[in-house]
Amino acid sequence: MEYLIKELMTYYFNESIEKIESVPFGLTNYSQVLTINNKKYVARIYDKQSKNLEKLKFEIELTTFLEQGNLSFKVPGFLTASTGEKYVKLSNGQLGSMMYFIEGEVPDLTQITDAREYGRAVGELSVIFKDFKTNSNVNKLQFHDIYNLHPLCNERTVYDFFNQPPFEIDRNQRSVLTNAFQTVIKNESLIDTLPKQIIHHDLLIFNLLIDRKRRTMNGVLDFDFASYDVRALELAICINHLFQINDSSLPKLQLFLDEYAQYMTLTEEEIECMPFLMKMYYVTLITIYIGQYYAGQEVGNHFRFILNQLVSRTEWLKQNEHGLLETLKLSFKAK
Repeated sequence: MEYLIKELMTYYFNESIEKIESVPFGLTNYSQVLTINNKKYVARIYDKQSKNLEKLKFEIELTTFLEQGNLSFKVPGFLTASTGEKYVKLSNGQLGSMMYFIEGEVPDLTQITDAREYGRAVGELSVIFKDFKTNSNVNKLQFHDIYNLHPLCNERTVYDFFNQPPFEIDRNQRSVLTNAFQTVIKNESLIDTLPKQIIHHDLLIFNLLIDRKRRTMNGVLDFDFASYDVRALELAICINHLFQINDSSLPKLQLFLDEYAQYMTLTEEEIECMPFLMKMYYVTLITIYIGQYYAGQEVGNHFRFILNQLVSRTEWLKQNEHGLLETLKLSFKAK
């Protein structure tokens, strides 16, 4: 892949690369941090299976819109190539781009300040997403539409995967996973009634940057999965992530909600659907990993991690669903 990074760079700079650093997160696309003229940039090569030109143009359009908004943090703007476009088609047919590098460190969500900043950033972004309008014909990425999330993942491949899984899945895990898939399919019509807007889909700490000294949010990254979807799903994803980091702590969730609710509100129907959306998120990721497995990618560790999270969250919700819903209702004062 390094030769593609070097090819990509020729469309943007005449100078040589001083340093190449790996990006520690991300499975779908290949990214590297380049230092050129003492400045850092992010070079990205997009996965052919999941990123076509229309999808990339949509991401560029959305990011440009956010750059012009009144956000208190930065988003990664795309550089313009020598072709005049903000992307490049490389010699092997893959698409590539270069973006400005944003300084900061991964938030520590066990800390009060960072948990609050997380809530504020998600709230700000959710509000500005409401105003984004596009004429793009890009297909919607809707997480409940599980058989259209990856070109190699459909009803047949999921069935084959479950019947002969390439990874060890014990009886309890298999039961939880099968029930979760069936529940998502059964409730597709219910999901269609919930309010929709653009959402990020991936607001995890690995896509957030906190200022090291001030402990304020400095950047939100990776709009690769941003699309029109159920708006409450954004919060469901964030709650899952907070619980993963904070050992399912409702008091820490309250810190997040204190800030988030200053920007966003949810209907009572959205709140009641939150436990389901939290589990649906893991079904979505597992579906994508199944598609990536059939595309030849090594996804075993990711698959096992998310499956364990689904099992853990399912068990937690059996005991704590009422407390979760009460916390949400009090925060939003749902009508």
